[in-house]
Amino acid sequence: MIEFQLDPITWFSDRELHYTPKHFIVTSHPCTSESKQWVLDKLSGRFSVTYPIVSSSLIELMTPSCIAFEDPQEAVFYELKWS
Repeated sequence: MIEFQLDPITWFSDRELHYTPKHFIVTSHPCTSESKQWVLDKLSGRFSVTYPIVSSSLIELMTPSCIAFEDPQEAVFYELKWS
């Protein structure tokens, strides 16, 4: 029988925010579906997927998204893994 350890903070909270607060650390590596799944599986803090601010909507469609983290340690860990 396999035992699972559930973290109540991860289970009962919304880790992915739909906005990026000012104090979040924006990473430089583009967000992919694989890297976002890694964040959900391996990290425990709050994060958001953000887009760089650009003046043209056409450029915005071509600009890759990035992940921003509340915990600076998780941002460094993400950069070390995906950069």
